[in-house]
Amino acid sequence: MASRLSNKRGVIVDLDGTLYRGEIAVPGAVSWFHRIRQTAGVICVTNNSKSPPDDVAARLRRMGFDVRDDQVLTSASAAASYVAQVWKDSPVLVLGEEGLWQAVSAAGIRGFRPGDIDPERVSAVLQGIHQGCTYGDLAELCLAIRAGAAYVLTNPDRALPGERGLVPGAGAISALIESATGVAPLVIGKPQGRMMEEALRLLGLPREDVVVVGDNLETDVAAGHRVGLDTVLVLTGYSRREDLASSALRPTWVLDDLGQWFA
Repeated sequence: MASRLSNKRGVIVDLDGTLYRGEIAVPGAVSWFHRIRQTAGVICVTNNSKSPPDDVAARLRRMGFDVRDDQVLTSASAAASYVAQVWKDSPVLVLGEEGLWQAVSAAGIRGFRPGDIDPERVSAVLQGIHQGCTYGDLAELCLAIRAGAAYVLTNPDRALPGERGLVPGAGAISALIESATGVAPLVIGKPQGRMMEEALRLLGLPREDVVVVGDNLETDVAAGHRVGLDTVLVLTGYSRREDLASSALRPTWVLDDLGQWFA
């Protein structure tokens, strides 16, 4: 196993459940990360569209991971990169928090907040998590989509953990918009493969040299499969070994923990 994995020159790694749980690094993950960076390029991917990459990287560094800001790819960054490629010079209606707005600015997108542009002038709608959005904000997005604007969603997560439990995520907001417009969004984050494609672009490596590492069969492994990459399921987070029996998804490798990578 170790010899085959050691041939990989690029690693796309999930965060929550793979490298950390809450604010604590998964046992062995810090030493694995330090060792793997010596032989391979690494991109850390997260469906989180709320936090900018530098905030995510700073959080990782506090846990002991020696990661650079440019090694973090969020669904917001990937979505902004996609929108910039297709609608670079067109007006885009944006609903999201600081992480998405920083990504929009960095990508050079002509972004507008709800209420700042006539919905009929909008070429695309870009939506992420926004915990302070109003009915009026959602109405503006729906009007733009009904007028013909393309609809791009950072990530489909319907719930995310809060201090008192699970609360609505970007996917829950999207479900309301889809119900009101009849238009399904183009999804960038996992389990779709578009964020993996952006990570591949950042690595600059052929697919056969890259592996996706994550703790969730239905998101991490599924996203890797969609873009033709080898995958590693690590059993330190969401998915369990018994889940393999009921899933059509088959990771290339299954590890109890990241320490087995070099076994």
